[in-house]
Amino acid sequence: GCCGAAAAHAGDAATAARLGDANRAAFQGRDRVLCLASGCLDSLSRSVDGRAEDALAALDALGDRLAFRPAHGRVVLHLPCTQRSGAALRRLLGRIPGLDLVVLPDAGCCGAAGLHQVAFPARAAALRGPVHAAVAASGATVLLSANIGCRLHLAPGLKMPVRHPIDFLAEHLA
Repeated sequence: GCCGAAAAHAGDAATAARLGDANRAAFQGRDRVLCLASGCLDSLSRSVDGRAEDALAALDALGDRLAFRPAHGRVVLHLPCTQRSGAALRRLLGRIPGLDLVVLPDAGCCGAAGLHQVAFPARAAALRGPVHAAVAASGATVLLSANIGCRLHLAPGLKMPVRHPIDFLAEHLA
């Protein structure tokens, strides 16, 4: 289920706590819980007593045991404010032969910021502008971002797929 971060952002502490309790029960008895959504990692980790890990960092720890098929074209990487595994993700993507990877310069928040894009759409759109400009200037054909809120917020107005890096990596596994 949901980690509860969105409810917490909306000021609904009771729902956030209920969702946290549901996750605690769902993952009881598990030593590790992998999280794919960078914006959910902190909330999930609190729910499962610190056993949550960024799935991209866990995948990077497999290191040389992973083999990737070549990629063609340029991909632009957005590292959300919530992305802890930026270096791990860059290493993983760097293992894909032929991949032309451009990492977006830090232009500040993309505007998604939890529920900011819903509560303050005009301000969120203004914050998105510099990120869109950097994506357009990159010459890439795909945007990767590990934060679901950022992906949903950045996709409108872009003429390219906006994907989670794990999907892109899986697609290129040998």
